[in-house]
Amino acid sequence: MKLKALRYIKKISRRMFYRVFLTYSLIIFLTMSALFVFLSEYYSDFIVQRELDRHETLINEIKSELQEKHQFVNQGIRQLYLEERLIEDLAFALQHDYQEYIGYRLDKFSSSDSFVPYNFDIYVKNYFSRDPEAIALQIRNENLGTEYVYLYDHSRWNQSNHYKEDHATEFDTYNSAPVETYQPPKDMFIVEEQINDPVSMDRLGKVMVYFSYENINRLLSLRDTPAQGTIFITDEQGNLYYSYGSVSESLIDELNYTVVQKQVKRDDRYYIQSSIDPASQLMVTAVIPEKEIAQLLTYKTTIFSIILVLTVVAIALPYFSLRGYSKRVDEILTKMRDVQNGNLTARIHATKVDDDLTIISHTFNETLDELNNYINKVYFSKLKQTEAELANLQAQINPHFLYNTLEAIRMKSLAEGGRTSAKMIVQLAELFRYSLKSADVVTVEEEMKHALQYIELFKIRFKNQLNSHFEVDEKYYSYYLPPFILQPLIENFLLHGFKRGSEVNQVNVTIYEKENSLKIDIEDNGSGIEGDRLNGIKERLKRGEGSENSIGLGNVNQRIRLKYGEQYGVSITSTPNVKTTVSVMLPLIRGVD
Repeated sequence: MKLKALRYIKKISRRMFYRVFLTYSLIIFLTMSALFVFLSEYYSDFIVQRELDRHETLINEIKSELQEKHQFVNQGIRQLYLEERLIEDLAFALQHDYQEYIGYRLDKFSSSDSFVPYNFDIYVKNYFSRDPEAIALQIRNENLGTEYVYLYDHSRWNQSNHYKEDHATEFDTYNSAPVETYQPPKDMFIVEEQINDPVSMDRLGKVMVYFSYENINRLLSLRDTPAQGTIFITDEQGNLYYSYGSVSESLIDELNYTVVQKQVKRDDRYYIQSSIDPASQLMVTAVIPEKEIAQLLTYKTTIFSIILVLTVVAIALPYFSLRGYSKRVDEILTKMRDVQNGNLTARIHATKVDDDLTIISHTFNETLDELNNYINKVYFSKLKQTEAELANLQAQINPHFLYNTLEAIRMKSLAEGGRTSAKMIVQLAELFRYSLKSADVVTVEEEMKHALQYIELFKIRFKNQLNSHFEVDEKYYSYYLPPFILQPLIENFLLHGFKRGSEVNQVNVTIYEKENSLKIDIEDNGSGIEGDRLNGIKERLKRGEGSENSIGLGNVNQRIRLKYGEQYGVSITSTPNVKTTVSVMLPLIRGVD
């Protein structure tokens, strides 16, 4: 029985050793995994932000380049106004044909005391040729068809334009001959300024200076950004003026002329950063594919290798330590079994490690020494007593080890959530973007678009169950009204009147002018409102109070009355199971001060 007990104790000790080791290893593994995830995410965000900051600096440098061109042209035009003879000369040239202007210029020269001619022709040649990026200058009167073109770089101009053959010879830097037919140049940055009569302030024409993108190309070719991406310039209409790298039209359309710093998902993921130059109203955009930034994330391998080594070391050191500890326990159990079998000469090998097992070993050895001495003294006379004492000593030296239980740290991760269709994401993003507007009023067109996007979202959810119709004269598109007027009222129908499973759900929105006010009618064919409940809603709307079951009605009504007075607001009529009409009265606002 005692032998079985010792074997059981040894088995338990081994099982406890592996259990402690596995628990410890699991804790180390989870901790190191969490550390790897944290460091990876941190440095990923750091590198992404660093590249975005670099491209933001690059965008600002490009904007500065565009602004310098505007300042250069603007200064040149101001100089024209400061010298009376130059602006008079230019005004005559724009208001007469070329032959009349030549005669006028000869008359001026003949009546002048100076032998050196000085006119706007000489001025624009000298001034604008100072900029090495200036390709051409065009002065034209669109009403009379008068036009003058000055070329500063013939080869670049000819490469970027395709003129009719009968006018091809009329482009010359020196004779300044008028040109009436041309196609807009390509790959050039255009700075345009109006020319007005300094006395009457009548418009004489406009000056267009064409610059090359050499400085911008040089700036981009020398940039110190590992993630190159694409840099392009567009106008408010989405026309592409310049591109350093390839860019798709669909991506340009998605930007929609807004200043952004975001991450969008198409076929690949992109980091997009844009900024609008206030002088030219051109938008400079940087698009960095995520795969380019991913190439910079080689540090993940380094972090993984370091953490892997640390994990192995953190597990290996306790393993060898616990393994040595387990061997010493096995040795103690073996010696105890030998003693139990009658081998009183068995001794446990002493170590220099000062721990509990060493104390037990010394105690065990000392006990056996004392036991042997005692046996030698009273071997025969006290044999039974010795056996009893030995049994007692055996019971005392059976080791009982206590192990502290370690609690594992449970990693709590955030679920990513369900995937939504791309169309619903776009609609939801537009609704969210609209909700971020801080303006007190918006145009009718903007409010309609917001309402249509909201309806479209429900059409996706309730396919073939919802129809809508907007009847609005285009002249009301530019009128103003508070935001979030249409959407809450349409939402009121969708929440309370919508008939699920039916294909005849219809909501009609009509906007028109009535009694010098802007009238909006929202009519639906929903379930309608019973008489008592309808009267309660009407009474609360009349008092300017909210409604428990129609929060949208009360909210819209209160906002309108607080902003414009009690003569405006929301009213409602309803016939159960036939239709419900919500009417909104607003002041006519054609412009915002």
